[in-house]
Amino acid sequence: MPDKNRADKIIIQKVIGYCKDIEDSINSFGISYELYSSVKIFRSGLDNFVFQICELTIRLSEEFKAQHDEIVWHKLRGLRNIHAHEYEKIKPNRMWNIITEDIPKLKMQLEEILSVEETNDIEK
Repeated sequence: MPDKNRADKIIIQKVIGYCKDIEDSINSFGISYELYSSVKIFRSGLDNFVFQICELTIRLSEEFKAQHDEIVWHKLRGLRNIHAHEYEKIKPNRMWNIITEDIPKLKMQLEEILSVEETNDIEK
């Protein structure tokens, strides 16, 4: 990534870090909706990681988001807003789907973007 996009790269690395935190938590405690829905501290921890991911993606430049429109940035922003302002309305089963399906997909997409961008930087 060019220097002007260094901030975007740092944000993406942090988002990937939170995705890995989710993976690590699930690997430590188990991938179980029953556990997620019944153990408040487990649920709160995973939900907080998702919130941090959403919060960070808001800080990405509009140019970066436009270049990578395969990612549904507006849904991440919407989830962040619901999480921040109407948390009690989030259904645990929907959040669990986000944690177990959407977040791993997002992580793969962002890792691919970083890989391509770093390869482009080396070639320049």
